[in-house]
Amino acid sequence: MRQVLVLDAGNSIIKAKLGENEITYPHALRKLTETEYRQVVERSGPSGPPLDYVRVNDEYYVLGESAERHGKITRRTGAARYT
Repeated sequence: MRQVLVLDAGNSIIKAKLGENEITYPHALRKLTETEYRQVVERSGPSGPPLDYVRVNDEYYVLGESAERHGKITRRTGAARYT
């Protein structure tokens, strides 16, 4: 069964809900390569990747504070937050 990820990008917080889990993040987003994403999945074990690592339309992203640990990050402001 496929799960649906719901994102709400408000003024300063991104709220994400996947299944029964819900979490909030500061506005930070970084695109990952497939290799980077797979490394996270392999390290996470049987529980799967943390909720802040997501795949959307076969593209990989990390959100919030975890994005800040993945190198240089561009904080998006204004309408650019929604791209």
